[in-house]
Amino acid sequence: MPRPTPRPGSRVQDRREADQRRSDRYEWRAWYKTARWRSLRLRQLQAEPLCRFCLEHGDLTPATVCDHVEPHRGDEGKFWVGPFQSLCPRHHNRDKQRAEHGREVLTFGADGWPKDRD
Repeated sequence: MPRPTPRPGSRVQDRREADQRRSDRYEWRAWYKTARWRSLRLRQLQAEPLCRFCLEHGDLTPATVCDHVEPHRGDEGKFWVGPFQSLCPRHHNRDKQRAEHGREVLTFGADGWPKDRD
């Protein structure tokens, strides 16, 4: 049975419209939906199943995101060739994004206190 169409102005509809605008603006986002990317992502996560950033802190967190070490910014060569790293959603969606946008990433030591900025 088909899903009902969201009401205009609803959060669901607003989200769909925002996703569509983003897709129109960044055509490379469609590359993430290809079988080629899904296969590449799976190989990366099998080769490196734990979050690279978590491992640096001694944590064993399963990775679910295949991340481009260097931002590809729509360059198809960089998109498909890599290099890649495996990250957990927290590190990909928060810390990596902050670093790429030039914002400070606050990290904490094992004692719970913020680490010095090196």
